[in-house]
Amino acid sequence: MISHGRKLNKVGIPHPQVHGFVENYGLLPLCRIGYEVPDKGLITAFVERWHKDTNSFHLLLGEMTIALDDVSSILHIPIVGQFSTCEVLSYDEANDLLIDLLGVSETQAN
Repeated sequence: MISHGRKLNKVGIPHPQVHGFVENYGLLPLCRIGYEVPDKGLITAFVERWHKDTNSFHLLLGEMTIALDDVSSILHIPIVGQFSTCEVLSYDEANDLLIDLLGVSETQAN
């Protein structure tokens, strides 16, 4: 696990259009999440016990599945409402949009 909060702080102030989307979709708490010390052993243990066929973890205690409600409780993000819909963009359109919103040069983006 890593500190996404630290990563966001190093990047700088988010573009106002991006910040608005994050806030409107109720995902702003994700910007405040920070895990200071990664526990590689714990991550490795969960990776080794993940079964992609059943989308669950097989532990000594039994099988465990992480539900959407669990994610909401842990990350403090809302799970109500309708999923967002996005228009399909070509690679060039998406690239231009990201360059504009992230405020980077085309060289940095590629």
